[in-house]
Amino acid sequence: MTNKHVEFTLTLEHLWQFSLQFYGVREVKEACLSLQNNYHGNVNLLLLLKWLDEQQVIFLEQDWPILQGCIMRSETLLSSYRELRRHLKLQVNDALYREALQFELQLEKQQQSDLVDCINSLTLVNNDGEPLTLRYCRQLGGEHLQHAFSMPFPDNHPL
Repeated sequence: MTNKHVEFTLTLEHLWQFSLQFYGVREVKEACLSLQNNYHGNVNLLLLLKWLDEQQVIFLEQDWPILQGCIMRSETLLSSYRELRRHLKLQVNDALYREALQFELQLEKQQQSDLVDCINSLTLVNNDGEPLTLRYCRQLGGEHLQHAFSMPFPDNHPL
């Protein structure tokens, strides 16, 4: 890996749109849900890592804990809400359940905002090594899921 610093400013809207498109691929969605439900991974973090992979940039190794730490508060809230929503599914009508899903999406977007703020504060360099998504899947013990995240994203325009 070269140590050439890269200047990127990621916006919440760009990451959100990227995430909606990438997550919209059936195989990606299934792998994301497996990463979340079976390996306790964070889908928003994975989507940010995929965006970074597409830009061929990486943050410094010592910044992994910073990035993961910036979502701890929102992850606790999201996990609790997700569990509540799952319990409500059988007890509320479809309209109320859809509202619960919409609120969860708002929480997801807030978490992405936290990630965007965090990544924009870190030093980014060119990534000549392994994709970040592979490293994250490996950390969680779900390396076999990487195939779904290695598909190239069609809108590969850097900001």
